[in-house]
Amino acid sequence: MDQVVAMGIALITLAAIAWYLYRPKVQQSKQYQATVVPLANIMDVGFIVLSPIIVLLAGYGAPLVMLGICLLAMATGFVIAYNIRHYEPLEKTDDPINKWGRASRWALTAASIVNIAYYTLILVTLILWPLSAYTDTRLSVVGAILLGALIITGMSGGMDKLNRLGDRTTAFNLAAIVAVVVGFIVFNIQAMFGGRWNFPATDTSIDTDDLRKILGFFAIVQGFEASRYIGSQFAAGLRIRTMRVAQVISSVVFVALLAAVLILFVGATTKLDSTAIFVVSKDVGKAMPWLILLAALGSEGSAIINATTSRSDMLVNNGIGRRWSFVILLLPAIAVFLLADVTQAVALASRVFAIYYLFQAVMAGILARRAKNWWAVAGFTAIGLAMGVIAIFGLST
Repeated sequence: MDQVVAMGIALITLAAIAWYLYRPKVQQSKQYQATVVPLANIMDVGFIVLSPIIVLLAGYGAPLVMLGICLLAMATGFVIAYNIRHYEPLEKTDDPINKWGRASRWALTAASIVNIAYYTLILVTLILWPLSAYTDTRLSVVGAILLGALIITGMSGGMDKLNRLGDRTTAFNLAAIVAVVVGFIVFNIQAMFGGRWNFPATDTSIDTDDLRKILGFFAIVQGFEASRYIGSQFAAGLRIRTMRVAQVISSVVFVALLAAVLILFVGATTKLDSTAIFVVSKDVGKAMPWLILLAALGSEGSAIINATTSRSDMLVNNGIGRRWSFVILLLPAIAVFLLADVTQAVALASRVFAIYYLFQAVMAGILARRAKNWWAVAGFTAIGLAMGVIAIFGLST
């Protein structure tokens, strides 16, 4: 009966949020449109899949670890916000700061290549596992075929149709992810009132290697920088405000999920890897693995398409032909996909994204120094140093 209640509430949540977000008044709102771009980029299903590995590293401290990662991302958001306000007016000028802008764009392209591979690894894993068809060989074959098909689609001019499909499913994707988290929270409430909310003792402690592995999860909370690149659609002030809203919403969801899965993963005998969420989610409800799969199909599929299209635009703006931009992006992504597992890919993405944010922090620091805003210079320097630490020391599990 408890499983029926948990899944029922999860599905009601899914329906209610999807209904609200698909209302014409919401869909046509500039506030919603500017919020959903960074929010959808931040809140893909990867944090659900990787949650057991974070619990393995940090034990009962996992929610605090996730909170720390989210707070670091929010601090880095101040860099992006400052550059939206102060760098964008200089982009098409001869200002020497643009050399840093060009370097950051190429770093973002490299990070996006790794991210596409990471999204694909999660997507294919979550397709194969509930179908009892998961093997390393099948993972490699299906992922390579999927990315190869995307190259052909892009070169033949079919990416616009995929983008329109992704745009139409964004609200549903977000609703499905929140519904999954709500299902886990309800499971905890039922366990608490049913006298089953017991947590075993654990001696988990975070050593230096564990800390480096935690740094390797920074890519989970990236995506807010998307607000930096939609200036043709939205004013600077609106993008800054909605980026912050997206970061707050995603942070609450991320931390709540980590707190809700502790009862399932602390002291568990299940192997805590990227497939563990499927093994334990059946305890919440028999349909929960399928709800996670549904969320993954939408969110990861949209993330792959969005990352490919937006970085293709960036390459085109740098003088590369549209058709060949897909080859430049997706062939290396196939290589990363074949050579790395999920945790290796997310750690590599974290390090390359950290380089991008480091460049952005340098740019913000230069502009703040010109304005003689020394407090801002100090803050951006600290954020840049933090990004440098992630870039150098981040590890995979």
